[in-house]
Amino acid sequence: MGTLDGVPAGYLVADSTFFNQSIGQQTIDLSKPDALLLEVALFQATNEARRKAGLPLFQYDRALSQAARSHAQSMIQYDFYGHENPVYLWDRTLLSRVRRQTTRFGRMAENIGEYQTINTPKWFSVRFSSRHQRYEYFSEETSEVYSPYGYASYARYAVEQWLKSPHHRANLLNPLYTHLGCAASLSAHPFQSRRIVPFGRLVQNFGALKEPITLK
Repeated sequence: MGTLDGVPAGYLVADSTFFNQSIGQQTIDLSKPDALLLEVALFQATNEARRKAGLPLFQYDRALSQAARSHAQSMIQYDFYGHENPVYLWDRTLLSRVRRQTTRFGRMAENIGEYQTINTPKWFSVRFSSRHQRYEYFSEETSEVYSPYGYASYARYAVEQWLKSPHHRANLLNPLYTHLGCAASLSAHPFQSRRIVPFGRLVQNFGALKEPITLK
């Protein structure tokens, strides 16, 4: 994905344009995911929801994205799920994570989510494939093997889940927030567990700029 003035090109197009491009329709390679493409897809899916709600669209912010990325990666690496980082004191809270990057924001909020990356129905079966040396997630009735989401469909699915939660929805649709950074980190060693379906831990960081100080 190209850049313009250091901003990835995917952030510079409208959400409708992004979702009409073939790049977002690619199936996620869970062993080698394109982290930047997934971040862009999450950002665009969030703006799609804002547009449908008649709200101003978010502006991409590098500092919020870096803070979100740090937290998503820590949640996978150290296997925790929550807003507080129990490993690194300097990254413990949303405020500390963002303040390490910037002091431009006077108000901030964070959404996190943990969603499986295999597109299955609510009920499905699991078996080990000796041919592929990995677990498969399939339908008992039809023997259909379920595949990972595409980048666009996974991002839209995640945003749909956030919108179903009153607290997360309130952050996502709050008109006071003007800037956004998104990130996702996927579970390591996908398809190697019967009990744990491959998943991602996702982060949205929202920001409202500080009010300018006017001298009288």
